[in-house]
Amino acid sequence: MKFTNSELEMIYQYAAPTKEETLTGLKEIVPVIKDTLTRVIVENTIDKLKKIPEPECSRFIADTKAYFLEKRDNSIRRRLAEAKAQVKEPPIQGHDLTGVERFMQETRHMIMLDVLNNDSPVGYKGERYRFFLSDEGYKNAKKSEQRGEIKIKSHAAVAAGKLYPDKKPEIDR
Repeated sequence: MKFTNSELEMIYQYAAPTKEETLTGLKEIVPVIKDTLTRVIVENTIDKLKKIPEPECSRFIADTKAYFLEKRDNSIRRRLAEAKAQVKEPPIQGHDLTGVERFMQETRHMIMLDVLNNDSPVGYKGERYRFFLSDEGYKNAKKSEQRGEIKIKSHAAVAAGKLYPDKKPEIDR
């Protein structure tokens, strides 16, 4: 016997351990359904389930419920895996945005950088840092970038603690 996807969804939603309990649950909702299409789906589901003998029908109901539960669980797992894949950004270490380094008189630059190798003067490969630097510190960071030790991801000028980014921040990194 062929069931439509909508009929299978009805079986899943009203699945009970036995054929009679499932049919009773479906029959109870027929009088209160206002949508004609939904009423027809429920009535067709009842008619088809009546034609299946009892031990086979209970097994069919249990299998249908298990299929939809597995499908739902796989969907949730897939979405969680996608969300975890998007959060590959390493946590930012170094100076805090509200730290005293930002407001020091000699501070002229704020940089965000990724460490490219373990020869870097700061951190280890794969780490991300934020630093508030003087002009001399910024020159050293640029030299380190030229040597391939770090990659400066963003830069902002700093004046009296205020940040003036060189360009708009990227939404997707």
